[in-house]
Amino acid sequence: MTTGTLRQPGIKERVEQLGYLLKHTFSLVGRDPGILRPWIRMSLYAVVMVSLFFYSVISIWGNNGGTLPLLLSLGMFIYKYFYYTRQELRQSWLVTEALQGQRRSAADAKAKVKTLKGSARGIALLDMLLSGMLSWTLRSGPVGVLMSLLLKGLREVWDLVNHYLLPSVVVDGHGIRESVSRMGRLRESVPETLVGVFGIDVASRAVGTIMFPVYALTLLMGLVIGIWVGDSLPSYLLGDPLAGTALAGSGPLPETLPISVLPILVAVWISKLLSVVLERMTTSVKVIYFSIFYMRITHADDILEDIRGELEAYLRMEASDPDPVAAPGTQNG
Repeated sequence: MTTGTLRQPGIKERVEQLGYLLKHTFSLVGRDPGILRPWIRMSLYAVVMVSLFFYSVISIWGNNGGTLPLLLSLGMFIYKYFYYTRQELRQSWLVTEALQGQRRSAADAKAKVKTLKGSARGIALLDMLLSGMLSWTLRSGPVGVLMSLLLKGLREVWDLVNHYLLPSVVVDGHGIRESVSRMGRLRESVPETLVGVFGIDVASRAVGTIMFPVYALTLLMGLVIGIWVGDSLPSYLLGDPLAGTALAGSGPLPETLPISVLPILVAVWISKLLSVVLERMTTSVKVIYFSIFYMRITHADDILEDIRGELEAYLRMEASDPDPVAAPGTQNG
């Protein structure tokens, strides 16, 4: 398996790439609502999953039940790999069809992906396996840390391969093994003007870069509100950091400083909701980007002639604003 040289962008470049993709992707193909529906479905799924989890945590902490929502959220967490994979395959197919001027509906996309159950299941299982192994190694001490570094590299390669794998499966009907084996030949087919972006991990970890200050700010706000609420909700009392210390009552500090955990949990909940929606959006624009790239290097003659120039600039992530895709924009997805 060869993917070309995998290049990890710097923090600034990650955010710039994501901004470019968000702006130009929806300018390019956003007129076809069918292309956006998989992202909406994945986002709603993620919002429900996260909300069930945090609702269960808050309920259990306050001794108000919460077991059923917790089990449902865990079930959704496992099933998400299969659900997301199917939605990404649908989105990839809708994009490639739109580039050819074909009128396709959401029902067409669903029917198409139904014929690829085996490959969809295989992609989901590989994704789940790598994610599970990475999570496990991070909890396994010093040896786990070393293993996690190796698995992170493998995960980054898989993320890139996966984005070429989706259109290979859904457009040309190749299986996973055949699609991976074709990566080297795909690399050789890339036109010279696009060689530099074939092996780039587009917008890698941009969500984490963006969300870090958001998490920090919301946690701080949650802590401040938690101090303000204090012990007014006894079942959510996190503790008193001043209790039994020499700081209690000294200077401007009060004798007690009870902190409620409820505002902190709500703050993390809100931040996580923003994070998962942004993650799904980032994944969608990457699926769209690499589906266009795949079509450009494997089915260039099938792409509508009047949009090829705009697509070339888009794939190179140039600063110029590509015009919206006229013909695919008339689709009813």
